[in-house]
Amino acid sequence: MSNPALEHFIRSIPLFSLVAPEDMTEVLRLLRPVTVEPGDVLFKEGEPGKAMWLLGEGTEASLATTGAAGKPVVVAYAKKGQVIGEMALVDDGPRSATAIVTQGGHAHQIDAQEFHAMRATFTPAAFKILRKICLDLCSRIRQTNERIVPSGKAAVQTPALEQGASPDPSALDAFPAFAPMPALVKLALAQKLKRVEVDGLAPIFAEGERSDGTYFIVEGEVSVGRNGKTLANLGAGSMFGVVACIDQGPRSASCITTGPAKLWRMSARDFDQLFASGHRFAFQMVDLVARQLVQHLRDANQLLPMPGSPSGIAKAARPVDVPLPRPSEPRVPAPRPSAPPPPSPAKVLDPEVPPIELEVDFGELNESF
Repeated sequence: MSNPALEHFIRSIPLFSLVAPEDMTEVLRLLRPVTVEPGDVLFKEGEPGKAMWLLGEGTEASLATTGAAGKPVVVAYAKKGQVIGEMALVDDGPRSATAIVTQGGHAHQIDAQEFHAMRATFTPAAFKILRKICLDLCSRIRQTNERIVPSGKAAVQTPALEQGASPDPSALDAFPAFAPMPALVKLALAQKLKRVEVDGLAPIFAEGERSDGTYFIVEGEVSVGRNGKTLANLGAGSMFGVVACIDQGPRSASCITTGPAKLWRMSARDFDQLFASGHRFAFQMVDLVARQLVQHLRDANQLLPMPGSPSGIAKAARPVDVPLPRPSEPRVPAPRPSAPPPPSPAKVLDPEVPPIELEVDFGELNESF
C-alpha cells in the first residue's frame, strides 16, 4: 500500500537524494518500522554492522567511542531525518562507535543483508545509495584528516610521472577486485588504465594539488601523509586518490611510494564517467570504491586523538580484496523469507570472449554486464 507521508520523509533524507522516483519503491521495501526507547543500544563499538537506522520525529541517539580511561566519550548526536550506522550497508566491518537512544520515538531500520541482496542483483536504487554513501564518506574523510593533522599551507607541485601503455586485459587479474570481471569488461577497463612504474621513493601527488586521477596498487607500497605526518601505508590491492576524484576538491593528502612499485592510473575524467554512469560495471566499481573509503575512514578514526590521549600513529591499511558481485554469483545470502524475492540474476557473457581490436568505451557496456 502506498504511503505518501513516508515517501516524502524518505525523499527529504540526503542519503536517498540520488535515488530516482521510479526506484523509490525498492527503498521503501527495505524499511522496517520500529519503536525505540531511551537507553536502547542500537549497536555496540567493535560489533559487526548488521543494520542502519533512519530516525523519525522526536527520536535522538548518541554516538560514543571508548576514551583513554576506558570510559565512553560522546562524539556526535543524531536527530530526526538523520541516519546512523550506514557503513553497515557497505560491509560488515566492526562498528567504530556505540549508538544509544537518548530520546525515544519512531525509526526505520534497514537490514544490511537485505540491502546486500539488492547489490548482488544490481538494483539501481542500491547503486545510487552507495554512490551517495561514497560522497558522504569523502566529506567525512576530509573532516577527519583535518582533525588528525591540519592541512599544510605550502603549495607543492609534484613532477609528472612517466606513464606507460595500457596493461593487457589479462594482467587485470593481478588486482583481486578485477579478477572476476567478464573478459569484455576487463578489455574496456584496461584501455582506460595507464601503467606507472617507479624504482624507489617517488611522489605520486601532493596535498592541495588538483586531481589527475585515481590509482590502483598492483605491486609495492604507498605511504599516505598530510602536512608531514604519515596517516597510512597502503599495499597491493588498494586504490588511492579516490576522494578528490569523487568530490572534485583538491588532494586531501600526499602519496609517495616507499620503494619499487607498479601502479595503474585512471584519469579523473574516465573515473568520473564510470562512477556516475548506471551500467553494471559501474556498479561494481562503486562497490569497490565504497569498501575502500570505509576502510580509509576506519583507519583515520583510529588516529583521532581522544580527550586525555595522544594522537595515534600510522598503520598499514588493509587492501580491498573481496571479489566484486557478479550476476550469477551473489556475494550475500538472499533476503529473509518475508522480503520480496529479488529479480533473477542476469546472464553473464562467456568469459572466453575473443580479442577485439576496436576500443571499447565504458558507455558501450550495456545491461548484459
